Amino acid sequence: MNLNPVIVIPTYWCGRRGAGSSAGGPVYDYVTPIDQPGNLARCLDSLQRVTGLGRVIVLVAAEPGTENQAAEKVREILGRYPHMELAMVAAPEQRHIHRRMEQIGLGALASCASLAGYGAVKNLGILAASIFGHDTVVFLDDDVIVDRPDFLERALYGIGAQTPSGGLVTAKTGYFYDAQGKRLAQPEKRWYRKPWSKVREFNAYLGPALEGPRLSRANTAAASCMVLHAETFGSVSFDPWITKGEDLDYVISCRMYHQDIWLDNKLGVQRMPRERMETPAHFQQDVVRWFYQSRKVEFAKAQIDLMRVEPHTMEPYPGKWLTHKVDRQALATALASAVGAPEHSEYLGIAFGGRKEASEYARDNCSRYFEFQRQWPALVRGLWNCTPLATQLSGARYVQGNSASFTGRFSAVSTD
Repeated sequence: MNLNPVIVIPTYWCGRRGAGSSAGGPVYDYVTPIDQPGNLARCLDSLQRVTGLGRVIVLVAAEPGTENQAAEKVREILGRYPHMELAMVAAPEQRHIHRRMEQIGLGALASCASLAGYGAVKNLGILAASIFGHDTVVFLDDDVIVDRPDFLERALYGIGAQTPSGGLVTAKTGYFYDAQGKRLAQPEKRWYRKPWSKVREFNAYLGPALEGPRLSRANTAAASCMVLHAETFGSVSFDPWITKGEDLDYVISCRMYHQDIWLDNKLGVQRMPRERMETPAHFQQDVVRWFYQSRKVEFAKAQIDLMRVEPHTMEPYPGKWLTHKVDRQALATALASAVGAPEHSEYLGIAFGGRKEASEYARDNCSRYFEFQRQWPALVRGLWNCTPLATQLSGARYVQGNSASFTGRFSAVSTD
């Protein structure tokens, strides 16, 4: 199978305060203050050594009010790599894409593929790749180092291979490891956050998978390393309403739509040290995420065109987190954090009010993804291989169009 891959890197920026989303908007776990160097340059440095590297698209998500400064910062970083084929999607490029969406009658979906929110950012990355006619998207985080020259070869391994059930492998995930080579999650050290820790269940899943066959059916995914072929990304979108954990949610969404993501235990990237945001607002966002995820799984069971995703089929992780038990875990963690963390009143607010808000959010939004999802394939098709728009995104005078096109199902490439 001849593939035309592109690497897509979302990068998240905040104001000089470094607090992240203090001006409103989505709350991100990892953001780079615009007055700090960040990790993007080190990621790009490592990619220069990758054999067969082609286009790299960088998505610039920024705290409200800092969009222009973040774009200027990233543009300066990209300018250090004149020999790499780089394209940047910041606020101006987003406007070009949204204008094209309006022209094809799908402008109402603009917020679902935008630079605001984890799922929407990933969707915008898919659309950017589609505009250039790429049939395979390799998502990387900006804080990873690709330390193998054969990374792309590994990323494309197995794409188009037949699965035991007779289908094709059209989506994969890898894993990440730290500077010491550790691949499993480290234990939670704060006693008051242990009720919310998923380390034991996550490691119980990942450990055996890393030691088993090279490709195995994935229960979760690593946002820092995902590979999606057009057969998958053209038919299943990321969920713009998931507040975080869009990678795991995508695994579940794919199963609902009769597709699978596969874990490749030979596809790894090194994650650089980074400071994780740990505030009550981030915990609240995580509570919303799991309430929404479990409600979405229940809602989908009533839809006749979707495959049922039973929590027990996703044991040891994320099984129990897709059930009503998540409410008890959230309450226990909020109360413990109100004692152990300095933000006592904020965590009490989550215990006695935030959980209700999370439940209401889940109830009000759990059906919206499926409404958006019905229009997603038409949106990808409508932007596929759009040479004028690709020229605008690349900053070049002209971009050669790709010969791949759609026929019936979304099949930008064919299996040999």
